[in-house]
Amino acid sequence: MPTPNRPFTALLFDLDGLMIDTEALSGQVWRQTAQEQGIPLSQQQLQMMVGLSTERCLQYLADTLPDGHDVQTFGQLARQRYHRMLHQADIPLKPGILPLLDWCLQENLPRAVATATQRTLADLKLTRTGLQRYFTHTVAGDEVAHSKPAPDVYLQAARLLGVSPADCIVLEDSPHGAQAALAADMRVIVIPDLVPPPAHIAKQALAVCQDLHAAQAVLARLV
Repeated sequence: MPTPNRPFTALLFDLDGLMIDTEALSGQVWRQTAQEQGIPLSQQQLQMMVGLSTERCLQYLADTLPDGHDVQTFGQLARQRYHRMLHQADIPLKPGILPLLDWCLQENLPRAVATATQRTLADLKLTRTGLQRYFTHTVAGDEVAHSKPAPDVYLQAARLLGVSPADCIVLEDSPHGAQAALAADMRVIVIPDLVPPPAHIAKQALAVCQDLHAAQAVLARLV
């Protein structure tokens, strides 16, 4: 495990719920589609899916829903609705992300995006929000063998940047994402969006911050 207060070389960013406010939108899509399909989807199930790839979400639902529900058809309909909303609706930025990214440019900090989202959606979100210009390297969930909470996306991001995992700090909003960062032997700052980190994750995190402004203050002390 890397020493908590040592300087860092690179900063790795999650996407949904961390830089852009899309987790609530995603949950809305899942709820609406489930209601239309007569699928009993609880708030607890929705919270368990935060930070997971669509494929992992569908596998989780297949494992937890009563028999007789067509999870694959439900997933296709939910994906179609989500794609339409991403093309048509505004995608809000999370407060503090632009000042943080501008600070990264000022400090010349190597950085990358590592997301559970599939490549086509990740590119759409980064382009529509204007965040693409801040990143040369991005890793999507469908480009690695195992998506979050496995460490693959973060390890690949470190390889692309040419840095050691121990020299990276990850910014994450979800417990699954924080678990992926810790499994990659990286330090993680958690900025909770919809789901607070469980106690064992919060204990291992470098910090748990209320917003990205507070996270930037933590980072500034380590540069």
